[in-house]
Amino acid sequence: MRFQIGDFARSFPSRRSRGPDLRATVRLPEHGERHVNSRALLERAEGKLTGMASKALELLLGVDVGTTRTKATVVDACGKEFAWASVPTRWQQLATGAETSAEQLLRAVLEAAAAALEAAPPGPVVGAGVTSLAETAVYLDAGGRPAAPCIAWYDSRGQEAAAGLEETFGAEGFSRHTGLAVSAMCTIAKLKWHLAKRGPAPRSVLSVADWVVHALGGELASEASLASRTGALDVPGRRWWGEALEWAGVEAGTFPPLVPAGTSLGKATLDQAFHLVGGLDLDQNVLARLEGAALTSAGHDHLCAAAGVGATSPAQVLDSCGTTEALVRAVGPLDRDGLARAVHGGLCVSWHTVPGHDALLIGNPLGMVLDRVLRLLGMAGAEAAEQLDLRSEGVAPGRLRVVSNGFSGDPAVEGLHPEVCPEALWSAAVEEVSANAAAALAVITDFGGPAEELLLSGGWARSAGLRRRRLGLLPRLRWPAVTEAGARGAALFGGCAAGLFEGPTVFPAPADQPLAL
Repeated sequence: MRFQIGDFARSFPSRRSRGPDLRATVRLPEHGERHVNSRALLERAEGKLTGMASKALELLLGVDVGTTRTKATVVDACGKEFAWASVPTRWQQLATGAETSAEQLLRAVLEAAAAALEAAPPGPVVGAGVTSLAETAVYLDAGGRPAAPCIAWYDSRGQEAAAGLEETFGAEGFSRHTGLAVSAMCTIAKLKWHLAKRGPAPRSVLSVADWVVHALGGELASEASLASRTGALDVPGRRWWGEALEWAGVEAGTFPPLVPAGTSLGKATLDQAFHLVGGLDLDQNVLARLEGAALTSAGHDHLCAAAGVGATSPAQVLDSCGTTEALVRAVGPLDRDGLARAVHGGLCVSWHTVPGHDALLIGNPLGMVLDRVLRLLGMAGAEAAEQLDLRSEGVAPGRLRVVSNGFSGDPAVEGLHPEVCPEALWSAAVEEVSANAAAALAVITDFGGPAEELLLSGGWARSAGLRRRRLGLLPRLRWPAVTEAGARGAALFGGCAAGLFEGPTVFPAPADQPLAL
């Protein structure tokens, strides 16, 4: 028997608990829930921060705009996380996928930042970094104002344009320039669709993190790892690809100048941001702590997370277990033949947030599959998953199988039989996503050579069953004690902009937490 779980690509989870046990859920008028975690609040209650006000810390703020949630964290120059918060990333669901507005993305950033700063200890915020999902773009008009909806990376609009892209450059020709496979996911395919269906041509096209930095007062710039996901960047040439821009029908200069993650793009000034979102039901004095902080774009969220947990060496592979799973590895810069071979093998290649390196990346719909199975069982959230992990330990799925069917296909359940129980279904789901991770890791090591260490991060890494199935994939398995890897990495890149660090290879290393298998 085969059971189809429908509407897969259009129904991302709207809520997931993360972080330690101390959690407050705050209801915001018209904007739903936000989750706040604060080690500082707990330590204040225990009297551990006595005298902190008289000796203020230099603090860094990091924001991670993800597909499901927008997260913020506050750290010090030693990398210690003091407070963190998250709010939903809000999308309008459509038949093709989803879209949102630039203002809604910015609103979520300000809400998450305010909640994290409110829970943080006193001290000046000297740097702020923003990382984000890739491919989704913000179009600005000649006056610098958002000019169109922002289309979700997984939205199918642009399929026709992608076919034209392949016809013009050839699949291999496109990969030799961009390190990507031709698909509707590429920013440039959706840009071509926009010009054909909506128009007019935008004056500037920004990735989400670059837009947020600009809206907070930073210069117009394109961070290189995010630029690498547009399909408009010549990765080996380290420049925008003129022929692709001409194909799309936009002028040279539509994409701003390239900069590496951590580049100082100016100081935060919030008047423009408040004007864009039309006011906030928050204490603006809290956000005023950001005024004057050095701003930077911290790049593609998965690559920023690698820096956030210390996976910056070619001997290491990050396994970022979020809504989408991404396995990331730093390698030396690849030539055009190398790009073509990597893409043919199933990898994406981009500039890394680690200077002088490219990134190998391969993804799976890990969180999408597990969340769907939880919903099928009438459950939701990390706590429910942890309970299922405990109950399903030692339960074999037998012939029961969950089939993930990639990013765009609906997952399915095969082999239903009368003795099926929730624990067996959960075990089958965890085995499926774990088999996908093992296959993806094999692709990375076949191309890049042997690796020594696998580092876990992301909300789904809390699953003991998932961690147990990662044992033995590489000689060492680690689970760094980082609550929000992407946001922590963004905060530390903010430290680069503020002059505290030279780059991600010298970021303070987090401690490890027990694998507890």
